[in-house]
Amino acid sequence: MAKLLLGTAVILLTCLELGSAYRLVCYFTNWSQYRPGPGKYLPENVDPCLCTHLIYAFAGMKENQISTIEWNDVTLYHSLNGLKNKNGNLKTLLSVGGWNFGTQKFTAMVSSAGTRQIFIKSVISFLRGYGFDGLDIDWEYPGSRGSPPQDKLLYTVLAQELMTAFEAEGKSSGKPRLLLSAAVAGGKNNIDTGYEIPQLGQVLDFFNVMTYDFFGPWSHATGENSPLYPLPNDKNTLNIDYNVNFAMNYWKDQGAPAEKLNVGFPTYGHTFRLSSSNTGVGAPASGPGLAGPYTRQAGFLAYYEICTFLKGATMKWNAPQMVPYAYKGTEWLGYDNVESFKDKMEWLKKNNFGGAIVWDLALDDFSGTFCNQGPYPLINTLHTGLGISAACVPSKTTLAPAVPPSQAPGGGGSGGGSGFCAGKANGTYPDPKDKNKFYQCINGVTYVEQCAAGLVFDPSCVCCNWA
Repeated sequence: MAKLLLGTAVILLTCLELGSAYRLVCYFTNWSQYRPGPGKYLPENVDPCLCTHLIYAFAGMKENQISTIEWNDVTLYHSLNGLKNKNGNLKTLLSVGGWNFGTQKFTAMVSSAGTRQIFIKSVISFLRGYGFDGLDIDWEYPGSRGSPPQDKLLYTVLAQELMTAFEAEGKSSGKPRLLLSAAVAGGKNNIDTGYEIPQLGQVLDFFNVMTYDFFGPWSHATGENSPLYPLPNDKNTLNIDYNVNFAMNYWKDQGAPAEKLNVGFPTYGHTFRLSSSNTGVGAPASGPGLAGPYTRQAGFLAYYEICTFLKGATMKWNAPQMVPYAYKGTEWLGYDNVESFKDKMEWLKKNNFGGAIVWDLALDDFSGTFCNQGPYPLINTLHTGLGISAACVPSKTTLAPAVPPSQAPGGGGSGGGSGFCAGKANGTYPDPKDKNKFYQCINGVTYVEQCAAGLVFDPSCVCCNWA
């Protein structure tokens, strides 16, 4: 009964804070800006009222400190966090890592208490300096891909030390504590190898379970990207494990609180090249299908590209797994649509999970021009079904940590190279008169930044640091 009351209290608190008992966590990718034409995606394309949390992917790491990756990350940070001016309840997090990042830098960083503290201090100053509300750890995966077995324990230690530091900084600064989430594996082997689940369940604010990429063109047979259930009467162990139902319940059964678990929803599908006349699930395949015109990756289609593919294709509903598939010529596609999102969402609510994560915003039909279902048809299905509040109240204070050039010290011009940053290269510069402040120069425009209370700008790491 005590556990039930506690869970109810958590849900009620979340409901009061967000207007819904569920989280809708959406990833924004900093490489979607490079897609051509209508596939290009920037913070101004984000609907600030669509999701409860936005996660910016990805940040990197240099010398055990969190760092930018793209040349214009700082500009995108300002734009994304500026969305909180339109939705005062919106929370933003910065994700470090990702699949391409690998494991080596994570392994080096967690290897000693000293290097972990270097990372943690840099994270706090970085998040506060750029206006984020938290950190998402996307280590794929502790104990795998060259990461040694001891990283399973050290991953827990890192999470515990991050939370301890976040709590202390929140108290000292008087600001709301920074949030801590983790993007975690959906495959049983990677789960077993990488995570001390009960301990993490006590520390993390929520888990973003990547319940997708269960099957793809790397497989030797066609399969669904994110099936809800296994195929019936299938004795293959991978097929039994590789589905949303198994992965989410495995996390819960191993000790993760259900209300902290977010179910992964992909806004993309995988294509295969058929190698026989068989067109069903499990048909022989010989590699990836053709790349989409906008995402330009073989074996991968964004939902808006899928809508184009489906014209002239044979569409089937995979009833046992509650997801669709389609084929056209030698191309086979496993994907999600509005109906499969609805089914998974009802399953999510029935099983009392905490919410949904979406990978990713830029892959839905964000403009509404390809699928004739309105903007963000997949994510809006989740938004409506999870009861996310349609009321989007502007923030009472400006949350983006920037001011116009005319208001910056030494300013007064009309932009385009006036003020402190006139004639300066893009970059970060200390304020010569105030160690707590620094300047971001972006194309001649001056942005005034301020470190959190008790921190000073440190040019050696280009970050806020303890004095």
